[in-house]
Amino acid sequence: MFPFVLGGILGDAFGKLFDVIWSGIKWIGRLLKKLFQGLVDLFIGFFEVIYALIDGLLYFLYKIGVLAVKLFLLFFELAKMIVSLFVGFAKTLASLVYVPRGGSGNGYSEMLGKIFTAMQPLKLEPIAYILLFILWMFTAVAAIKLLSSIRVGGE
Repeated sequence: MFPFVLGGILGDAFGKLFDVIWSGIKWIGRLLKKLFQGLVDLFIGFFEVIYALIDGLLYFLYKIGVLAVKLFLLFFELAKMIVSLFVGFAKTLASLVYVPRGGSGNGYSEMLGKIFTAMQPLKLEPIAYILLFILWMFTAVAAIKLLSSIRVGGE
């Protein structure tokens, strides 16, 4: 019976000793937490500010890229309109002389050829050239007005 009593007393003594040691370790842990919590909060705040600055800079660069793409598309479409205006001008100048020729099988080209042949003695070509030029000028002025009205807010 004596060994069981001695084991119980020693077990209780070591149990209380380890409880005291564990309480001391927990107390030291809480003390270190209180001492270093301000420093940890300072580091976390510093890195949050750095992260926010990097995030803002990358968002700014992204928006600059979006603006650059939009401006590129705007200038690309404007260039396409100007090129089509010059191509139309060149085609208009090239088509001032109409030579009737056989078509691709419809009766209109043949009929127009006959009309032009019948109207040759009337010498209407100069009037047709003048009318074509006036038509082209009105088209060009309308296109220039359209291009000049494309600005912020319109007219």
